[in-house]
Amino acid sequence: MNPSDARDDTPEIVGEFWAYPLRHGDRLQSYDWMPLYVERLLSSRFVARMIYQERRQDIGTALLLWSASMKQDPAGTLPDDDIELAQLARFGADVDGWREARAGALYGWRAAHIDDAPPGALPRLGHPVIAEIAQEQFKRKRGRERGREVASWATAKSRVRSKLRDAKHARIAENDFAVEQIAEWLRDNDLYVTTENVRVAMETVMGAPKVVSMNGGGV
Repeated sequence: MNPSDARDDTPEIVGEFWAYPLRHGDRLQSYDWMPLYVERLLSSRFVARMIYQERRQDIGTALLLWSASMKQDPAGTLPDDDIELAQLARFGADVDGWREARAGALYGWRAAHIDDAPPGALPRLGHPVIAEIAQEQFKRKRGRERGREVASWATAKSRVRSKLRDAKHARIAENDFAVEQIAEWLRDNDLYVTTENVRVAMETVMGAPKVVSMNGGGV
């Protein structure tokens, strides 16, 4: 991971306007890691410049901010506010100390437009390379969430089939469309897959079964 690899004329950014790839609300709260591309970092202009300027401490501060940005909203951004940045960079109340480190620690960061940001939200900063990492992490998160949803849905339909068979509705249990409709009704009404709930769902989506007397007359 190396924010300084992106040149000041990075093609993703046109003029002063940069539409950040993630929206407000796209977060990674449960993530506690991010990739660190060691060779890119060690050979970066950022590290070379900080060492040349005898500002090695800014490298550590930058690492803290890169890490902190992953927990922000959206992931990979930072608030453009010195008081908040001082906290994220572990300067605490020493805002003056943070301001001295700001130029080096925020090397490569720039103003970013955040879609769906609430009215009055603080301006936010982003970095093209950190943004790519955050976007990839968010895609992985969505993929895992989708996988869990698919598995949960398959389990729900399997339970519906089982309850239908237990209730002597084997033919309906083998009807994929019917099982899907029953499972959807239960999900939409936030109900557990119980025998009684499945019966109610079946009668609702398929209509109550007709009862016929032995002499052929309807009851």
